[in-house]
Amino acid sequence: MNVWEIAILRCTKSLGGEAELQQIYERLPDFIHLRKKALRIIPKYGKRPLYHHWVRSHIKDLCQKDELEWISRGRYSLSEKGIKRIDIEKEKKDLHGRLI
Repeated sequence: MNVWEIAILRCTKSLGGEAELQQIYERLPDFIHLRKKALRIIPKYGKRPLYHHWVRSHIKDLCQKDELEWISRGRYSLSEKGIKRIDIEKEKKDLHGRLI
């Protein structure tokens, strides 16, 4: 299980199942703890926090797994497969009594 991917899927679901990158960046801290390293800005990678780069990379992976669908530039939608993955992770949480 990839906690970043689950956080992005849950975040997208909370935004109505469809979200722009900027919305995901803003809401993601509600779903995953961002450590100091994630908040660092490395000038050679632009003026964005490091986690923005990680989010884009994970979104690419989620699209390749058909759990997110590309709608338009910077806009993504949760697929049925993505919804099922969220449900499976929720069941795991319920079984273990904590969010993994």
